[in-house]
Amino acid sequence: MKKTILVTSLIVSLLTLVSCGKETIASRATKKGLEIGTAYASDIFDPEGQERIKEFSNILVAENFMKCANLRPNAKFWNWSDIDHSIEFAEKNNIQMKFHTMFWHQQNSSFINNMKSKEEALEIMDNHIITIMDHLKGKIKVYDVVNEMFEEDGSFRKSIWYNLLGEEYIAHALTVASEHNSGAKLYLNEYNNECVGYPKADAMYNFVKSLKEKGVPIDGVGMQLHLSTDLPFDPDEIRANCKRYADIGIEISFSEVDVRLPASKFKDPEEIKKQEYIYTTLLDIALTEPNVKSFIVWGMYDRTSWVPATFGGYGNACIYDVEYNKKPVYEAMFEQLK
Repeated sequence: MKKTILVTSLIVSLLTLVSCGKETIASRATKKGLEIGTAYASDIFDPEGQERIKEFSNILVAENFMKCANLRPNAKFWNWSDIDHSIEFAEKNNIQMKFHTMFWHQQNSSFINNMKSKEEALEIMDNHIITIMDHLKGKIKVYDVVNEMFEEDGSFRKSIWYNLLGEEYIAHALTVASEHNSGAKLYLNEYNNECVGYPKADAMYNFVKSLKEKGVPIDGVGMQLHLSTDLPFDPDEIRANCKRYADIGIEISFSEVDVRLPASKFKDPEEIKKQEYIYTTLLDIALTEPNVKSFIVWGMYDRTSWVPATFGGYGNACIYDVEYNKKPVYEAMFEQLK
């Protein structure tokens, strides 16, 4: 009898351990109420990649699948396959999905770039929004409605949408999206918009404030945070910017975080430590500013990162090295989320 009780207790204990599972960055962030995750590409279809994604992420965003040239290569064809399979994986693993992006000045299909009139642009814009939101109804947590709408001096970027519709294209896109929304948050996303006092950052804040004052539906702003260890980093200015958005009821996403190193310093211990400091300081801001809702890295792997091709002479910007090993910065973030 005692042996039976002992065996039963052992089985129960083992089942309890299995059901609890190991703690991960994703599980710890979830307990703290922070959405954390990565931009994904083909790794979402690879079993090993899926395991790394699940360990790190409670929210995901497609690096390229959802951009116009991939989603809608011509006016009549919609390529939903990769997106639908991604969402199926996310739902199966209790991971939220973010849509990136509806409107951008890059990666547009030729029929977008060839628009000629305001009327044509409005028709295509509205159809694009409605088709996306109807297809993905109830499956998306956040939409990046417009991406990168400002120049560095704070003026509006002269995209095809701006040239045909003026700055009103942004308010129009948000309004139409809101009319066809099913509970998702609507964001604008930008880079170099994180520091108070920088022209682009101030222009974006003032523009978002004016949208709120006009009653245009907008929930949040993405700060991409593509940073470098050899450029100034001022966490106080970033925190101050988050706070002023909080004052007008706007959420923040740290939406595309990576921290690149100069190639000449890939093995420099001080530079590696500085990268870790930047990542963990940003994570601290995300954990301590209530309106910062998510912390998303722009890919996890140095091997497949966009950085070397975009910033010549730089790389090693991610949290996994070129051999898919976790870097010390990964472990530091894991400890920080205790």
